[in-house]
Amino acid sequence: MSVSILKQPKMLLIGAVLLVITAFSLIIRIIPVLSGNSDVLSNVGMDDPTYQLRRVELCLANFPNIAWFDPMTYFPQGQPMHWGPLFPLMSSAVCLLFGAHARPDIISVCLLIPCVMAALMVPILFFLVKKVADWKAGLIAGFFIAICPGQFFFRSYYGYFDHHIGEVLFSTLFCLGYVSALVYCRRNPVTIEDRKTWKIPAVLGLICGVLYVFGLALMPTMILFALLVGMFTPIWFIIQRYIGHLGASAVVVNTMTFLVAIIGFFIIGVHGEGGLNYYTTGHPVAYALIILGTWILFAFSWKLRDRSLTHYILALVGVTVLGTILLALLSPELFNYLLANANQFFGQEIHWKTIQEARPWTFDDAWRTFQYSLILFVIGIGVLLNKLRKELCPSYVFILIWSVVVFYATIQHIRYEYYLAVPAAMLGGISIGYGIDLIQKKRAGQIKEEPSAHLKGGKQKEAYQGRQKRSHSQSVSTGSMIFLVAVILLGALFTYNSIGRDLAIGSFNLNPDWREATEWMGHNTPDTGVDYYTIYQKDQWKPPAQAYGVMSWWDYGHIITFLGKRMPNANPFQYGVDGKFGAARYFITTNESEASGILDKLKTRYVITDYEMDTGKFWAMTTWDNPDVGAAPYQRNFILPNPDNPNTGQNFPFFMEPYYQTMVSKLHNFDGSMAEPRQVHYIQYMKPEFSKTSDPVIVNGSQMPYAAGAALLESSNSSLGPEYGTALVNYAYTEPVSKVPALQHYRLVHESPTRASPESLPDIRYVKIFEYVPGAVIHGEGVIEIPVTTNTGRNFVYRQESTNGTFTVPYPTNAKIGDVTTTGPYKIVSTGKEYQVTDDQIQAGSVVA
Repeated sequence: MSVSILKQPKMLLIGAVLLVITAFSLIIRIIPVLSGNSDVLSNVGMDDPTYQLRRVELCLANFPNIAWFDPMTYFPQGQPMHWGPLFPLMSSAVCLLFGAHARPDIISVCLLIPCVMAALMVPILFFLVKKVADWKAGLIAGFFIAICPGQFFFRSYYGYFDHHIGEVLFSTLFCLGYVSALVYCRRNPVTIEDRKTWKIPAVLGLICGVLYVFGLALMPTMILFALLVGMFTPIWFIIQRYIGHLGASAVVVNTMTFLVAIIGFFIIGVHGEGGLNYYTTGHPVAYALIILGTWILFAFSWKLRDRSLTHYILALVGVTVLGTILLALLSPELFNYLLANANQFFGQEIHWKTIQEARPWTFDDAWRTFQYSLILFVIGIGVLLNKLRKELCPSYVFILIWSVVVFYATIQHIRYEYYLAVPAAMLGGISIGYGIDLIQKKRAGQIKEEPSAHLKGGKQKEAYQGRQKRSHSQSVSTGSMIFLVAVILLGALFTYNSIGRDLAIGSFNLNPDWREATEWMGHNTPDTGVDYYTIYQKDQWKPPAQAYGVMSWWDYGHIITFLGKRMPNANPFQYGVDGKFGAARYFITTNESEASGILDKLKTRYVITDYEMDTGKFWAMTTWDNPDVGAAPYQRNFILPNPDNPNTGQNFPFFMEPYYQTMVSKLHNFDGSMAEPRQVHYIQYMKPEFSKTSDPVIVNGSQMPYAAGAALLESSNSSLGPEYGTALVNYAYTEPVSKVPALQHYRLVHESPTRASPESLPDIRYVKIFEYVPGAVIHGEGVIEIPVTTNTGRNFVYRQESTNGTFTVPYPTNAKIGDVTTTGPYKIVSTGKEYQVTDDQIQAGSVVA
């Protein structure tokens, strides 16, 4: 494009509009900056953004070196890193450029980076859509990507510092490069005999390869776009054969692209074992297979150059089927590896339903995000198919495959909405741009009125044909106008709803209770001996003697690392969650000995619980612990029939007896103290297999004291038929339905300030930190107790019942432990005998005289 063309008024106007849309895209994402809040940390999103900031801090301390292993999470093994090096390197470079070295300055700079990346999507999408449509469609697509709500906007909003928008940015840049190569090669196909025709396609392939490597350096999931190329290439060959070429263009472009990808991969390096979501040798193998497949397709095209297109297509289908069978037979390991990775990307596992971003995409999710643009999405596909019918353009096919594959991936995992935003914006822009073009073309090519019949010798037939042409022209114009109005209306509705949702997002708020608790932990717990700012090598990692882990649910692993500078056993990578020694087993077990054995195995000293683990996230922990039964043994819905209409009823959730015995309930609900039942609900119910309902149906029940309920439970079990069951249940998580024994090795050391429970229930704070200790032994019988006052001023009495004539107690007497104070000696209730216990005795597991 010459400089003179760029200076034309039309081009200047387009550039100005593009700049305004880009600026608008940035401004609506940085609204929280305008609030004047100087506490930038409070704007950081939980989970992944905190760990990305940790990576940037580590990179800045060792610039330009990157850590491929992190001992500060998934203790004691340490975390192998499957996120790419580009995002922290790029972010660190920007921080250095702006002189950001202190944590608040680093956060201030970093939180803007995803916003800027999202804004850059506007011109990128403009040029991409302009390649396959025109500048009008490009501008509309650029505007749609600027306002698209849901995962794309959420993950590019100020506060959500993560690489996902970088994935979208670099993958779209790659697609822009690849589409540019397709457009050029369609106009200037490569001829094997003429090497001059190789040059520009080879350069375009080189550029595609470099753009691919950038995306790959950000995240290994970039391989999805290699898959797109692999799916598209056979169709590209068919199109080239149809228009009279053998497919040499595909050979040059794909070979160059993926040779560069292979070289780029080895520059990044092999950093893991397993699937393609890591930097494994599976990547260069996959790229080599694409190159090999392209050459095989070309060889068939050359060999069958004198045969018909139908013959060629049938040969391709046969070779594909035969090649798949041969791969499965000759290299079953590679075949199964590729199949397993496809299933991992596009499939579903029961555990993924507990992960917000990995759960399936429902229709409600789809409509909430894309609403009317879904209709434009379908219309856009129709427009491209119509154009493809008239003109076999490979770029149309590529965009169609891209859109369908990403749409399917999003159905499987909601997080891929951020990928789908690009096809949705493209197809929306193409739809409206096509409608505008219809009107413009009809106006430009309006059929002029035919000369009157008498001027043409009275030829009535010709006059009639002229009137028919005018009538047809007018009807087409009317239809075109209806189409244009419809797509503009859909676009306007999408714009109105999207901007409303975007502006309503407010700001991210780092959970203040978790912030307070982890910052307290960082300043008030023993040093681990592991330097937060040092890069450790996996093969040389050995935890220092004083190192210890922190047990909590995986959601909170990154904030424990970033703010507490402590080492969680489980993290949002879902490491350390399942299995015999996983966080799920620890919190769901009802056996303290098993729980303590897990902490001993993991060299863990502290446990952090929160109100959500105890309530809303409890089902997720049970699913990870035992997906076959999930939460059913602990929390269950029962149907209470409507007295006025027994055929209808209402679902009521109840806590079952095992719930109160789990470690998370013992810790968070009861502070590790013994809890005795008071009022319970005794119910009789019909089992679902007999009631033919999804949940058991309550047929009888009432609230009563525990003793009466327990007696009734024992007497009724033998008198009811097999279709009925009985249970003691409760509504409240603080009201057990049987005696809950005290924990002997856990003591509360800190709790956050916010009360999470309603006033009608006992005072439960949002976050609690417990220390795991050996405990001192006191000989005696009955119940022993000690008064405790927490850092929030909450008072409770730690009570424990003797086991085999002894008590194992976790608190010292008349002392402050962490942020919690005991305000007296231990006292055996039945005898009044008192005992003084020191913390040295607690830590040594001594017997108290």
